[in-house]
Amino acid sequence: MMKHLWAILIKLAVVGTVVLSVYGIFDPAFFTLVMMSVFTTLVSYFAGDLFVLRRMGNFAATLGDFVLSFGILWVMSFLFIDTNINRLTASLIAAFSIAVIEVLFHLYVKRHILSDSEDSYIPGVTREDRFATEFSEELNDQKIKSNKNNK
Repeated sequence: MMKHLWAILIKLAVVGTVVLSVYGIFDPAFFTLVMMSVFTTLVSYFAGDLFVLRRMGNFAATLGDFVLSFGILWVMSFLFIDTNINRLTASLIAAFSIAVIEVLFHLYVKRHILSDSEDSYIPGVTREDRFATEFSEELNDQKIKSNKNNK
């Protein structure tokens, strides 16, 4: 459960940054942009990242995220943002930006969320509970001298 929360937070940071950057020029309410980001993140994570990525791979999931993000953002911009500026272009730019970043996010999801590996799902954190032992011979002057004399 916690690994999904981290993945959703990472995706929310990406989608939120794109939505705030692209739709911020329309001067909507901040809550509107946050709501658009959260809704887009949740729908695309559960539909695209957990369902499509697992069954069809990175390319299909990225294409699906592009279409899904475009549709959600375009509809929500019509519902909640009052402007005369072209919402279609803004939605295309935002969806393309999200899709480009999704390629890397899908690699993270495949490696840390969908696999059963022991790697940490938190970026930049490694697991320290695995011990590795190292065996070596202690070298001292006596051993070095005896090896030189035997040769």
